[in-house]
Amino acid sequence: MALDIVVQDMNHAEMQRFGDDADETLFRLCAAQPETSWLRGVYRYADTMFNRHQLEMILDQIERIEVGTDAERAAVDLLRRTASIALRANGYLLFIGD
Repeated sequence: MALDIVVQDMNHAEMQRFGDDADETLFRLCAAQPETSWLRGVYRYADTMFNRHQLEMILDQIERIEVGTDAERAAVDLLRRTASIALRANGYLLFIGD
C-alpha cells in the first residue's frame, strides 16, 4: 500500500488527506534524495511527521528534486501543495506508512 499524506492543523486535526500513486512515486523520490534532505527521512512502513519549521526547509528542498516523468512531476506538485497548506495553517505534514 502506498503512503497517505495528511495535512494537519496546529491542533493535529486532519485538514486534508492525499495518497501516493500505486507505483509509490512520491516515496521513491523522497528515498532518492541526498542524506542531508529531510525528505529522505520519510518512512515507507511507519509514520513520519514534519512541523512548520521543518516544512520551511522542505519547501526549499522540493525545488531541488529532479523529475523525469509526468508521475514524478505530479508527485512533486503534491508534495509542494501539501507542505504549503500545512505551513500556512501553522500545522503539520504527516506521512502514514503501511
